[in-house]
Amino acid sequence: MRKAALGVFFILLFSAACSTPAAGEASGNTATALPDVIETGPLEVESSWPPVTGPEPSIRMAAFYYPWYFTPEFDGGWDHWDEGPFDPPLDIASDYYPVLGAYSASDPEVLAQHFAWLREAGVGVIISSWWGRGNPTDQALPLMFAIADHYGLKIAFHIEPYDGRSAERLVEDIHYLYDQYGDHPAFFWTNETSRYSSDDRPKGVFFIWASAVPDGNSAVVAPEYWQEAMDRLHAENPGAIVLTDQNDPHWVMGGHFDGSYNYGVLEQDQVGYTWALGLPTGAWYVPGINPGFSARRIGYEDWVDTPRRDGDTYNDRWERMFAVGVEPALVAITTFNEWHEGTQIEPAASGMTTPDGYAYLDYETLAPDGYLAMTREWSEAFLAYAWPETTVLRLRMATTSDWTELDLISGALWQNPDLVSTTGEITHAGMDDGHLSLNQPLHQAESGNQVAVTFEIQFREGQGGNPVVFEIARGGLGATWVELYRLSSEEWVLVASFLWDGHSTGDRHTSSFEVPFESIFGELP
Repeated sequence: MRKAALGVFFILLFSAACSTPAAGEASGNTATALPDVIETGPLEVESSWPPVTGPEPSIRMAAFYYPWYFTPEFDGGWDHWDEGPFDPPLDIASDYYPVLGAYSASDPEVLAQHFAWLREAGVGVIISSWWGRGNPTDQALPLMFAIADHYGLKIAFHIEPYDGRSAERLVEDIHYLYDQYGDHPAFFWTNETSRYSSDDRPKGVFFIWASAVPDGNSAVVAPEYWQEAMDRLHAENPGAIVLTDQNDPHWVMGGHFDGSYNYGVLEQDQVGYTWALGLPTGAWYVPGINPGFSARRIGYEDWVDTPRRDGDTYNDRWERMFAVGVEPALVAITTFNEWHEGTQIEPAASGMTTPDGYAYLDYETLAPDGYLAMTREWSEAFLAYAWPETTVLRLRMATTSDWTELDLISGALWQNPDLVSTTGEITHAGMDDGHLSLNQPLHQAESGNQVAVTFEIQFREGQGGNPVVFEIARGGLGATWVELYRLSSEEWVLVASFLWDGHSTGDRHTSSFEVPFESIFGELP
């Protein structure tokens, strides 16, 4: 299954399974006066709460958090632990069982322990799942904000596809969240910029889950559905950073989103984080790092299952993120406590069984808090990492074929193409899974029509100063030309060009071309 189709299917599956019953290094400072927060009264810190210890957590480290768990003791009934044929507290809707038991998000002792653990793991931002105004996930926020502030954490929002969500309603939701919580010291504000928000006004940060299906019951929409709402938010003061879950540069450019995040990487997902290469310059890139997926008890399809492998899956996600080479705006852990899908890093109990004999999974040879320690180690590595420098080139690709692709085979890496110009009727132009594509209608190619596109692309040096090898691929019609330019004294100077008009075996006609390393990375005369 192609990644796009896999993503839409997983969105629908996730949204159906997680719908809440009626009953988501920047600066954290705001320079703009905002309306008062909901009054919650002074926080009474209990002596039983874990102490506030260790270094300040980084606001470039975030974790998705779910405040939708409730119990009879604190809330008058069970919620989310009992979804499906389950009978909590010992029989819950999860393949794992928490060390804290089937807890309530209304319990200050639980929140204090959670936020102490997050601080211990180096996580500075909680991305709280939010299902609309008045929903229990909204009502949980005042206590969350108070205790998050106690532990030095900030709160951002994961806007879920609640019934009635729309582009217009999203603008109203963000205004509501600013009005209710924006003046609280634990609200996550950033003065960082994006492609569509280029000044240092304060901005909240919002993650839009299922942006292709606005309210979970809608038909699939195009990126442009969101554009007017995004433009409005970007023009306001305070502004907003709004991220789409669609890992396609056309969603950033067509919807005017500030960037893109992926929730996690499934076992069947061979793309991983390479989609970040195709994001345009200035877009926020937020990789989701997950320890696994396990949702057998709640009825997910088997292909979603992603074994933890004793921590190796978690390490693999971090390593793959680094290997892509694109610096994230922040990293999001998927998740702290989504127990239904088994993505949590919250400590899980070992040796637990249900009354009827189901043996819960555990973290194998890792300690119950093993993922917290791993997260601390990886967060320190992430914050200390020296990301590679890049050289910007201008690349022009023209073709008389109906489709053509350009791949960078070896000698360098490339990322963040910015579209400069196009010529002719083009049906597609951009970077997909690491290669540049250019398409036009077949009937135009059959008549010898030429289309062209120009990008500015960031190149990173490969190993050993070897020649940079490109490969042109195209259909059986026409030819493809490629020209590379570098900026010298405010002029773009041609440094390499090549043409492929021949044929090889099969329907995909390919040829490789070498460009000297010095032409791309050396000193210009």
